[in-house]
Amino acid sequence: MVESNNHKEIRTDRLYLRRFSKENLDAYARIMGDHEVGKWFPKGDGYTHEEARRSLDSILKHWDKHGFGIWAVTDKEKGVLLGRCGLNLITETSEVEVDFVLGRNWWRRGYATEATKAALAHGFETLKLDRIIALTKPENIASRRVMEKNGMRYLKKRRILGHDLCLLRNFKGRIC
Repeated sequence: MVESNNHKEIRTDRLYLRRFSKENLDAYARIMGDHEVGKWFPKGDGYTHEEARRSLDSILKHWDKHGFGIWAVTDKEKGVLLGRCGLNLITETSEVEVDFVLGRNWWRRGYATEATKAALAHGFETLKLDRIIALTKPENIASRRVMEKNGMRYLKKRRILGHDLCLLRNFKGRIC
């Protein structure tokens, strides 16, 4: 079940997706700084604290500019930050992508699938998007599985900003 009281917050069965705040920086930097998490980033390693700060600033600016973006994903019961998930406009291609990153302690529990499902539903039902893409490194099988569980299908490999990535696409009405 997904509940949305506005464009800025979503509640699922186990998760609360809400806008980030600058107070989230230290917890966000710990997640983004983990090498095991960061090996899936384009640079292939975790972020420094400064890179995490710039990333968080970019997320906040995206919301201000576009009215949608990446949410902080928290556990509803404990309130702990698990990672991020949401929608991001890729300015180079004018496409909207669904994006997620979870801390390693939260992998293999279905949180990524649950958060991604909520983000896709928001994109199609609230924002009225016709299609949403996902990008992942070809070797990131777990990320592809999350996307495929949510109705996305592999389309092709694509080179974006100097990186070879798998492109998955979901059209309106194909959320599982």
